[in-house]
Amino acid sequence: MVSLKRVYDKTTQSIKGNPVLFLPFAIFAAFEFITLIIIYLAPQMPLKLLLGPPIRALWGEKFLHYPVNFILIPKLSSLARMGLTVILGSFLTGVATLLVYNLYKKTKIDLKNVFSLALKKYVSLFAIVLLFTLLFYFLDKITSKLLIKYFVSGHARLLFLGPKIWLGPILICLNFMLAIIVQSAFIYAIPILLIEGETLTKAILKSFALFKKLFLKTIILVGLPMLIYIPIIVLQSDSAFLITRLFPEAVLLVAILSLLISSLIIDFLITLTTTHLYLMHKDE
Repeated sequence: MVSLKRVYDKTTQSIKGNPVLFLPFAIFAAFEFITLIIIYLAPQMPLKLLLGPPIRALWGEKFLHYPVNFILIPKLSSLARMGLTVILGSFLTGVATLLVYNLYKKTKIDLKNVFSLALKKYVSLFAIVLLFTLLFYFLDKITSKLLIKYFVSGHARLLFLGPKIWLGPILICLNFMLAIIVQSAFIYAIPILLIEGETLTKAILKSFALFKKLFLKTIILVGLPMLIYIPIIVLQSDSAFLITRLFPEAVLLVAILSLLISSLIIDFLITLTTTHLYLMHKDE
């Protein structure tokens, strides 16, 4: 039986003296940072020519002017991260998984070969990440819409609590738990795809089966790092508060902190620990 202590010990050992493990996550963070700067500069020329029309059409002219433009930064950066995760993050997660596998098997790391192997499986990697991203997105939207519909239809309370509580902290908690469960269900699909050489469908089905078998351990390995992100969620849920109580640029600083924490800490820890759990369980 693989214990969480053994998983964390093995993960710590792999990190020591192997900075190459940070490479895929650093690359993703760099692309996300560039995207964030583009979003920040959207109201200014020449980016306003390209990004101004969709922002004006979807949210209104006021979001192209200081300081209201900062209110839109968390939403746009979240959408951008979602797109980057599917397009680029899927490939880089595959790279990270292969790096962990090589270190686990004490095989000499050939970065060119690792990137090449991940690239060959890019379509399947893309499909896996796209599926769980869309699943979480739609579950998130459905939960929000059901709660809004419930209270708009005339109900004043749900389980003795009003709409401010349900559409505020409770909804944040529900979405947080959904994110953990959905990611946990798909978490082993990429290692299975790359290491066992399974097809896309079999990799996903095997991931579901392994998640069921290792349910509690997987939830802990995925959920614990994500707890670090809770303060960021709270801060980004009320950009107007940051603008009025601090200064508009505080929204941008929180967005930068968000991408650093999510890419270089949370994604890094989740990928490494769950891949090690998968490999150790597979060996036993």
